[in-house]
Amino acid sequence: MSEDVPLKDLVAALKGKTLQVYWYMLRHPVPMTAREIQRGTRLSSPSLSMHHLERLKNLGLVDKDVHGQYTIRRDIRVGVLNLFVGRGRLMVPRYLFYATFYTSITASLLTVAFLTNSVTNWLSVVLIVILLSLDVLLWTETLRIWHEQPFPEGEE
Repeated sequence: MSEDVPLKDLVAALKGKTLQVYWYMLRHPVPMTAREIQRGTRLSSPSLSMHHLERLKNLGLVDKDVHGQYTIRRDIRVGVLNLFVGRGRLMVPRYLFYATFYTSITASLLTVAFLTNSVTNWLSVVLIVILLSLDVLLWTETLRIWHEQPFPEGEE
Protein backbone atom coordinates (compact mmCIF):
# COMPACT_ATOMS: atom_id res chain seq x y z
CA MET A 1 0.00 0.00 0.00
CA SER A 2 1.07 3.60 -0.37
CA GLU A 3 -0.46 7.02 -0.86
CA ASP A 4 -3.33 5.54 -2.87
CA VAL A 5 -4.91 4.08 0.28
CA PRO A 6 -8.58 5.13 0.40
CA LEU A 7 -9.49 7.53 3.18
CA LYS A 8 -12.02 5.09 4.67
CA ASP A 9 -9.24 2.49 5.03
CA LEU A 10 -7.01 5.05 6.76
CA VAL A 11 -9.80 5.90 9.18
CA ALA A 12 -10.38 2.22 9.89
CA ALA A 13 -6.66 1.52 10.40
CA LEU A 14 -5.89 4.55 12.61
CA LYS A 15 -7.39 3.32 15.85
CA GLY A 16 -6.15 2.21 19.22
CA LYS A 17 -2.42 1.71 19.66
CA THR A 18 -1.68 2.44 16.00
CA LEU A 19 -3.30 5.86 16.43
CA GLN A 20 -1.26 6.42 19.61
CA VAL A 21 1.98 5.62 17.76
CA TYR A 22 1.02 7.94 14.90
CA TRP A 23 0.02 10.71 17.35
CA TYR A 24 3.32 10.33 19.20
CA MET A 25 5.22 10.63 15.92
CA LEU A 26 3.22 13.72 14.95
CA ARG A 27 4.07 15.28 18.32
CA HIS A 28 7.78 14.37 17.96
CA PRO A 29 8.66 15.05 14.31
CA VAL A 30 12.23 13.74 14.44
CA PRO A 31 13.52 10.39 13.19
CA MET A 32 13.06 7.76 15.90
CA THR A 33 13.75 4.06 16.29
CA ALA A 34 11.10 1.52 17.21
CA ARG A 35 12.57 1.30 20.72
CA GLU A 36 12.33 5.08 21.23
CA ILE A 37 8.72 5.02 20.09
CA GLN A 38 8.03 2.01 22.31
CA ARG A 39 9.40 3.86 25.34
CA GLY A 40 7.61 7.10 24.45
CA THR A 41 4.25 5.42 23.95
CA ARG A 42 4.79 2.97 26.82
CA LEU A 43 4.09 -0.06 24.67
CA SER A 44 5.01 -3.38 26.25
CA SER A 45 7.75 -4.31 23.77
CA PRO A 46 9.73 -3.02 20.77
CA SER A 47 8.17 -5.74 18.61
CA LEU A 48 4.71 -4.33 19.35
CA SER A 49 6.02 -0.91 18.39
CA MET A 50 7.41 -2.41 15.16
CA HIS A 51 4.03 -3.97 14.39
CA HIS A 52 2.25 -0.62 14.58
CA LEU A 53 5.05 1.18 12.72
CA GLU A 54 4.88 -1.36 9.90
CA ARG A 55 1.11 -0.85 9.70
CA LEU A 56 1.70 2.89 9.40
CA LYS A 57 4.42 2.29 6.82
CA ASN A 58 2.10 0.07 4.76
CA LEU A 59 -0.51 2.84 4.86
CA GLY A 60 2.07 5.27 3.48
CA LEU A 61 2.06 7.43 6.61
CA VAL A 62 5.62 6.82 7.82
CA ASP A 63 8.97 6.02 6.21
CA LYS A 64 11.82 3.90 7.50
CA ASP A 65 15.42 4.80 6.65
CA VAL A 66 18.44 2.48 6.34
CA HIS A 67 19.31 3.09 10.00
CA GLY A 68 15.93 1.77 11.20
CA GLN A 69 14.57 5.18 12.09
CA TYR A 70 10.98 6.12 11.31
CA THR A 71 9.71 9.53 10.23
CA ILE A 72 6.32 10.93 9.32
CA ARG A 73 5.72 10.78 5.59
CA ARG A 74 2.18 12.15 5.46
CA ASP A 75 0.36 14.23 8.03
CA ILE A 76 -3.27 13.27 7.65
CA ARG A 77 -6.03 14.41 9.95
CA VAL A 78 -8.85 11.90 10.27
CA GLY A 79 -11.13 11.10 13.17
CA VAL A 80 -10.05 12.72 16.42
CA LEU A 81 -6.95 14.15 14.70
CA ASN A 82 -9.27 16.56 12.83
CA LEU A 83 -9.97 18.30 16.12
CA PHE A 84 -6.34 19.41 16.54
CA VAL A 85 -4.23 22.00 14.75
CA GLY A 86 -0.52 22.61 14.77
CA ARG A 87 2.60 20.57 14.38
CA GLY A 88 4.98 18.93 16.80
CA ARG A 89 4.54 19.83 20.44
CA LEU A 90 2.22 22.69 19.50
CA MET A 91 -0.78 20.52 18.64
CA VAL A 92 -3.78 22.05 20.39
CA PRO A 93 -7.55 21.68 20.10
CA ARG A 94 -9.02 23.69 17.25
CA TYR A 95 -11.52 25.39 19.58
CA LEU A 96 -8.73 26.89 21.70
CA PHE A 97 -8.36 29.81 19.29
CA TYR A 98 -12.08 30.57 19.29
CA ALA A 99 -12.29 30.27 23.08
CA THR A 100 -9.33 32.62 23.55
CA PHE A 101 -10.67 35.13 21.02
CA TYR A 102 -14.18 35.34 22.48
CA THR A 103 -12.90 35.39 26.07
CA SER A 104 -10.73 38.40 25.24
CA ILE A 105 -13.71 40.14 23.59
CA THR A 106 -15.82 39.41 26.67
CA ALA A 107 -13.12 40.77 28.99
CA SER A 108 -12.78 43.90 26.85
CA LEU A 109 -16.54 44.47 26.80
CA LEU A 110 -16.78 43.99 30.57
CA THR A 111 -13.94 46.46 31.10
CA VAL A 112 -15.56 49.08 28.87
CA ALA A 113 -18.99 48.47 30.41
CA PHE A 114 -17.69 48.98 33.95
CA LEU A 115 -15.54 52.00 33.06
CA THR A 116 -18.42 53.75 31.27
CA ASN A 117 -20.94 52.63 33.87
CA SER A 118 -23.13 51.11 31.16
CA VAL A 119 -23.59 47.83 33.03
CA THR A 120 -27.10 48.99 33.87
CA ASN A 121 -27.95 49.22 30.15
CA TRP A 122 -30.07 46.14 29.34
CA LEU A 123 -28.45 45.71 25.91
CA SER A 124 -24.98 45.56 27.49
CA VAL A 125 -26.20 43.01 30.03
CA VAL A 126 -27.73 40.81 27.31
CA LEU A 127 -24.57 41.00 25.22
CA ILE A 128 -22.38 40.16 28.22
CA VAL A 129 -24.58 37.17 29.13
CA ILE A 130 -24.48 35.87 25.55
CA LEU A 131 -20.70 36.25 25.37
CA LEU A 132 -20.19 34.59 28.76
CA SER A 133 -22.38 31.67 27.64
CA LEU A 134 -20.36 31.38 24.45
CA ASP A 135 -17.13 31.46 26.46
CA VAL A 136 -18.30 28.65 28.74
CA LEU A 137 -19.39 26.55 25.76
CA LEU A 138 -16.12 27.06 23.86
CA TRP A 139 -13.90 26.35 26.86
CA THR A 140 -15.94 23.25 27.70
CA GLU A 141 -15.52 21.94 24.16
CA THR A 142 -11.81 22.81 24.15
CA LEU A 143 -11.20 20.87 27.36
CA ARG A 144 -13.35 17.94 26.20
CA ILE A 145 -11.32 17.67 22.99
CA TRP A 146 -8.06 18.03 24.90
CA HIS A 147 -9.00 14.99 27.00
CA GLU A 148 -9.82 13.01 23.84
CA GLN A 149 -6.32 13.24 22.41
CA PRO A 150 -4.98 9.81 21.51
CA PHE A 151 -2.05 10.12 23.86
CA PRO A 152 -2.72 12.38 26.87
CA GLU A 153 -0.05 14.98 27.58
CA GLY A 154 0.64 13.77 31.11
CA GLU A 155 1.65 10.29 29.91
CA GLU A 156 4.49 11.30 27.58
